[in-house]
Amino acid sequence: MRILYPLFAVTALHCSVFAQQSDQALQAEHVYGGLPSNGHILVRTAYVQDWDAAHKAPKWVAYHLNDEYRRTPPRENRWSTYRADREIQGEARASDYSGTSSDPIRDYEKGHLAPFMISGGDRDNDGLLADEDRDGDGEDQVDDQDEKNTVYQVNFYTNLTPQHGTAFNGSGGVWWDIENRVRALQEENGDVWVFAGPIWGPGEYDNIGSNLPVAPMFYQIIVWEDDTGDPLWEAYMMPHHQENHGDIKEQMVSIRHIEAMTGLDFFGALSLGDAERVSTYGDN
Repeated sequence: MRILYPLFAVTALHCSVFAQQSDQALQAEHVYGGLPSNGHILVRTAYVQDWDAAHKAPKWVAYHLNDEYRRTPPRENRWSTYRADREIQGEARASDYSGTSSDPIRDYEKGHLAPFMISGGDRDNDGLLADEDRDGDGEDQVDDQDEKNTVYQVNFYTNLTPQHGTAFNGSGGVWWDIENRVRALQEENGDVWVFAGPIWGPGEYDNIGSNLPVAPMFYQIIVWEDDTGDPLWEAYMMPHHQENHGDIKEQMVSIRHIEAMTGLDFFGALSLGDAERVSTYGDN
């Protein structure tokens, strides 16, 4: 026993250090320019978030998107199933959304902050995707457990917030249009990084289900790099309602504006002048 115990301790320490290094690597990949806050940080394979238990929603979600990560499985059956996050107690549940999409006024649906389009790819470089059809006949599926978990994590309730299904989250809505802008910038530049989250402020909120609050506003910040490796960005802040928001350029704001509304500190690890951090890149 005197031999096995220290070996076990060393092994446990090694696993702990390995997990820590893995989390650090994922944070470095997904969170551009440093953590905007340092609360209850949850590190996933495809994204990182700061969990806000009071609002049952992330303060922010950060993710990196490239061509590989857009190789997602078809969004149907198990790949479209929303799932509980076992790391969190008190998250939203399926019952909280029951009947809300049929309400003509509220029309709330489960809105991804880190979108499904980031859930693909062969992230562990073993040659397999989450839903792999090796011979192309549509039947012989070989699942990669790691990539499967990546898709499941994107569908965690901790990555969802109630969002209007019409004129916001759905086709033609401003959130939908900004996610299309993310796709376009990724196709143009190869890599993009995104911060997304709700904005709360003081006062009372609409609630659904078992006291699940609905955010009155949302933001997204899209980051990419020019040929010299310098960051460029577009920042958007939008009210959460069903009226037509118009062109997304009308929702552009400075990063400082979002920071003032949320208390977050974006790109704090970058050596940028104040004017650069205030500026919003919107000429493309």
